[in-house]
Amino acid sequence: MGRKLSLDVLVVEDEVDTRSLLSQIFMQRGHKVRTAEDGFAALALIRKSSPDLILSDLNMPGMTGFEFLSIVRRLHPRIYVIASSGAYTGTGVPRGIAADGFHAKATGIASLIELMEQGVIHIGTAARSRVPIPQWVSLNEDQPGGARHVFINCPDCLRPFRQNVEHLNAEIREASCRYCGGRAEFALALPVKPAAPARRRAPAARTACQV
Repeated sequence: MGRKLSLDVLVVEDEVDTRSLLSQIFMQRGHKVRTAEDGFAALALIRKSSPDLILSDLNMPGMTGFEFLSIVRRLHPRIYVIASSGAYTGTGVPRGIAADGFHAKATGIASLIELMEQGVIHIGTAARSRVPIPQWVSLNEDQPGGARHVFINCPDCLRPFRQNVEHLNAEIREASCRYCGGRAEFALALPVKPAAPARRRAPAARTACQV
């Protein structure tokens, strides 16, 4: 077995009970744990001291996990990040989410601990693979009858510009900066619904030979 490390872990979760439970479990395993109820509170903690690992929920009020992780990836690329949600299934990181690993909440704590231990070898390095991460932005609405829009920060000239949107979904989109012509990928930070639980098949009737 590999050497166990004591990590500085930041848990970002808006549900109080879940946040408390995860904190207790990680501390029992020898990690230093800080917690935040949303992305804004988490960024304030990161400014004081950068954690080794962040575990963040995606569907949170104020600043969603989508927005928060996008900011972390740009400003603190060496932090190892695990996204967590009940709205997605599978073990792969959902497209467009700025995370190194993904934990589906329905799979239990054991799979999360395993995911954390697998990520230990990458913590503090910048060698792991990177994919372009879109900006997750909040939707704005004009006066009644007006167009819905978002404000995007140009990655080239850093100026914010307005972009109208028609379809309300979480697809990855591309916009052109009104000032310099730079291209920016973005997605709407919309609330996500929990994934429907998998239906279990009823056990087949046992025959006399199987009893």
